[in-house]
Amino acid sequence: MIGFIIALESETPNLIKSLTDVHTSKVNNFNVYISKFLDEYVCLIYSGVGKVNAATATLTLINHFKVDKIINIGSCGAIATNVGLCDIVLPNVIGYYDVDVTAFGYEKNQLPHEPTSYVIDKTFTEEIEKVLKLYPNTLHHGKIVTGETFVNRKNVSKYAIDEKAIGVDMESAAIAQVCLHNNVKFVTIKVISDSIFNVISNEEAWKSNATLFGGLISKIFTDVAYALVYKQPTTNPSN
Repeated sequence: MIGFIIALESETPNLIKSLTDVHTSKVNNFNVYISKFLDEYVCLIYSGVGKVNAATATLTLINHFKVDKIINIGSCGAIATNVGLCDIVLPNVIGYYDVDVTAFGYEKNQLPHEPTSYVIDKTFTEEIEKVLKLYPNTLHHGKIVTGETFVNRKNVSKYAIDEKAIGVDMESAAIAQVCLHNNVKFVTIKVISDSIFNVISNEEAWKSNATLFGGLISKIFTDVAYALVYKQPTTNPSN
């Protein structure tokens, strides 16, 4: 079974209503929505914000629903000048930006006994990319970094963020870490909701742009789910 993780239901307010043949299962205080796509089922969990919530939701899908692939879809803040609103990021590497155990000989943002970054499965990424290339939105690869802070132009300098990173979120690296330890394939798809280069604050931008990126997140979920079941990309992503 394929599992999807989205942080907030408010990012996709009408998604559940649009699905057919939906069953709800409550596990570990999460509502898990199981929907039928053709002859296969996919499950969707809303994890809540942050690394612990994301990790717990990931383990819930793995342990209780035996998923063998996990896709995280959600919003992401841009920290590179060439990344714009509603651009799509399909990262090939994910890391943290708020970890410091350098006193014990580890690199900045590396957890003990963990890799410095989590490299995303190339074959799975290419499979998802076939779908996203059908969209008019600019598609970026690169690095996403994860932490427990809503990064904005006022606080970004407080963190040792990898200069190669193009976006920040609050869940991806935790999901990648859990998937690595459980031998589950994983990709994350992020829609840019705000930028540290905005004239208005990141928080205001996120709120004002929620309808735009929320609709896109819902659409990506549906298109990717069908593509993985059909074993080929959807041909009309405008529907």
